[in-house]
Amino acid sequence: MTEEDRREETTATAGVEAPAEGREQAGEAEVEILRDELRRAQERLEGLQREAEESRDRFLRARAEFDNYRRRMEAELAREREAGMDSMVIPVLNVYDDLERALEAATAAGLEGPFVTGVRAVRDSLLRQLDALGITPVGLKGEPFDPELHEALAAVPAGPDAADGTIVQVYSAGFVKGERLVRPAKVVVAKDGA
Repeated sequence: MTEEDRREETTATAGVEAPAEGREQAGEAEVEILRDELRRAQERLEGLQREAEESRDRFLRARAEFDNYRRRMEAELAREREAGMDSMVIPVLNVYDDLERALEAATAAGLEGPFVTGVRAVRDSLLRQLDALGITPVGLKGEPFDPELHEALAAVPAGPDAADGTIVQVYSAGFVKGERLVRPAKVVVAKDGA
């Protein structure tokens, strides 16, 4: 091989090697660019995932707060409904008291007849109507005194006819609806040492 041939081969090899090195450097630069883009995309994905989780947490909190608000409003509405019913029923309970007093007076006077029977029927009908509404009387003579249900107007000495802590006289009956007191009974209670 001549010197000239060697030069051509070196030039050809150098020409081939130079572009290969350039391609390799370009490939490495492209890989770096892609790695950088991938890293930014991963960071963006992580940021979006955090935002989505925060939004989910806010949504769950807001939903729980709304559920609590709805339950509070339902309970308040039920209380208001009950209070409205009480305000409607209390005047009727006063009529019941008047009917009871009329019957007591008739019994004390020894009266009996169609008028007394009619008053008793009206009172019993009123009790049935109240019972249909779930309202029942409390504070009857002989019952044990309960400060949650009864209002003691006076105390009298306990004796053979009245045990200690029992109701001996009812001025006005009390009424409950389920566990809720609509109106306390006004009573006189037998008490030892009174």
